[in-house]
Amino acid sequence: MKTRPPFPLVWNDSLRSAFVSCPRAAYWEFFHHFKPTAPNIHLHAGKAWAASLEAARLMYYGEGLSAKDSQAIGLEKLIHEYGDFACPERGSGSNKSLDRLIEAFSYYFLAFPLDKDPVQPYRARNGKPMVEFNFALPIQPDGENPLLHPETGEPILYAGRADMVATYAGALSIYDDKTTSSLGTTWGNQWTRRSQFGAYCWAAAQYNMPISQVVVRGIAILKTSINHAQAITHRLPHHVTEWHFQVQRDIHRAIECWKEGYFDYNLGESCASYGGCGFLQACTSRDPAPWLEGQFERRIWDPVTRTETPIQMHGIEWKY
Repeated sequence: MKTRPPFPLVWNDSLRSAFVSCPRAAYWEFFHHFKPTAPNIHLHAGKAWAASLEAARLMYYGEGLSAKDSQAIGLEKLIHEYGDFACPERGSGSNKSLDRLIEAFSYYFLAFPLDKDPVQPYRARNGKPMVEFNFALPIQPDGENPLLHPETGEPILYAGRADMVATYAGALSIYDDKTTSSLGTTWGNQWTRRSQFGAYCWAAAQYNMPISQVVVRGIAILKTSINHAQAITHRLPHHVTEWHFQVQRDIHRAIECWKEGYFDYNLGESCASYGGCGFLQACTSRDPAPWLEGQFERRIWDPVTRTETPIQMHGIEWKY
């Protein structure tokens, strides 16, 4: 007898955003864990970029190395993490080759020298700089009824990772680096309501760090130039409360879909956004199974350990 897939115990912003955008696509990607067979250049380059900046900052702020030596270690980390990945020669990812990332890395620390950067990591009680802020918390705070998993009865967790808890302009802040293909006058507007930063501020509050300011720094890596921009956005207490309430509603709706055995289709703009949904062929087919089994692999992403594990095909109920 085929059964429904396990309901995720840990949620994060990627899963929540996917479910809100299209429950059916989220079902295939995060409940059955179908992932593209070809590596994603944007994810690969982004991971290497984040690791390199983190390594440089840890060496400078945590170990007391010079800015020059810290940047050298960060650059070594970038090269190691990028590895022998084959960057596409054409398309939107072609500007994220290792050579271009190395140029961007050099540009970044010319624009924001470690010894002069106005964004400084906040130091925890143990004195360590909060370069990288990881969390995995019950979606309800202590003292309230937690949102329970429909199978295990355990509290559902919400996980995330911010690049830094920092100080900027005298205010305790969430800090996040972004790579992008373009920076325009409206680039900063996209962060005003971004769920990701509501989650970070909510999590920080659980650790007695009331944060209402978010600093987002973007690096545009183009074929012939590299540019940067910085945006400040805010999450006041009522914004965080709103985020917390909405996420609970979203997860409750996902639980109802899971119990019913049917995940809704969006049938709207998300089908073509960002170059088109990867599940489009499966979605438009009378029988999605051959498309899913032929075009995808099954890999489980763990948002807590940040690792991905291949799994075998089994027990799929295609009527969902």
